[in-house]
Parts: sequence; C-alpha cells; structure tokens
Amino acid sequence: LILVMIFLPRRVTVSAVCFRKVDCILLKQDVKKEEVLKDLKNFSNLSKYATVLKPPSRQIIGRDAEIRSLLASLARAEVSNPILLGEPGSGKTALVQGASLVDKDHRIYLEVDIAKMAASEHGEDGAVQMASRLKALFDDAQAFRHSVSSYELVLFIDEFHQIVNLSTAATEAIKPMLADSATRGVKVIAATTYGEFNQYISSNQALVERLQRINVREPNKD
Repeated sequence: LILVMIFLPRRVTVSAVCFRKVDCILLKQDVKKEEVLKDLKNFSNLSKYATVLKPPSRQIIGRDAEIRSLLASLARAEVSNPILLGEPGSGKTALVQGASLVDKDHRIYLEVDIAKMAASEHGEDGAVQMASRLKALFDDAQAFRHSVSSYELVLFIDEFHQIVNLSTAATEAIKPMLADSATRGVKVIAATTYGEFNQYISSNQALVERLQRINVREPNKD
C-alpha cells in the first residue's frame, strides 16, 4: 500500500491511496500535467486563441472504433492530422473529448477558437490578420511543446473550413504547419461538415493531402 500526498493551492491537502504502483504513476502524471498547463499563460498567442479542451459532459458510448481511428491517425509518421467529417450534432467534438481521456498520458489537447482568431481588433481586419495569427499560434504551440517534452500537443480546430473561407493567405500558411506536424510534435484535429468540406476544402488538393479523413456517423438514438 502506497500513500501519496498531493499539496494543492490554497493550502488544501488531498490524500490518495494507491493499491497498485501503476495507480500512483498515473496519479503523478495527472498532477504533472496540471503543472505543465499552468505554463500556458507564458505563451501569449497560444493562451489567447486556444484553451484546454473540456472533458465530455456525459459518458461517451459506442464510439470506440472512431476513437481508435482518431488515435491511430495521430500516431502516424505522415499525414497525422485527422479531419472529422459529420453532420451537425453527430458528435465530432465529443469524439475528440473522448479521445483526450483515453490519451491523457501522452498528449495535451487544446481547442482553437477560430472566431476569436478571425475577430477584428484595433481597427485591423481579422480575416486579413488570420495568416499571421495562425503562424504566431503555431510558433507558440511548438515552443510550448518543446517546454513540455513528455507530451505531444494536439490543436482541435472545429469549423476548420472557416480558415479556407476567410483567408487564402491563412490557407497557404497552415499547409506547411500540417506537413511538418510530426516533426513539430504539434498535431491538428480538424472538424467540419460534409457540405462545408465539399464547398471549401475538397478542391484544394494540397490541403486535402495533409489531412486524413475520418467520417463521423450520427449517434444511435437508441
């Protein structure tokens, strides 16, 4: 029997009893990740445009195959950036949340706020600034990744088609970032609907080649 004492902020002490050595190791990893995430504030562009992905609000059932496909895609040496395609309400975000729970000891998952990246500030057109903001975001992401070498970093970008729709320059800027994702240790999970993929993304072959398509079926209503 191993007793682990964890000292939390505000002088709160929590005792955790581990009946197996592996339980204590996982507990230490969770504490270590919390410490790592505190450093996000030191990376201004990353902390401005991305937040830690929230856990699912309810239990995820019947998505094992899709979660395995998603994790397998992230583990590939090439084309390791999956794009989730599914109708609205099909559970694309929940799928990523579920994968993050399974994968919590290997990767840190952040969700990128595309609306904030496209917002106009100080008289500047947000769409015009998208390319430079994306580059700054990925530069920060890579620097953060290097500071936490024990974890790979995953950026979840919902409504991914908005990048293509809003800015040609941003579309060109993200291509090399996707191509070098394995080297950078910063992977992307994109998500959009079939219609938006066909309208905005499918015709850009160079972009499509940097993404691995995963179809997300609608949840079983039963």
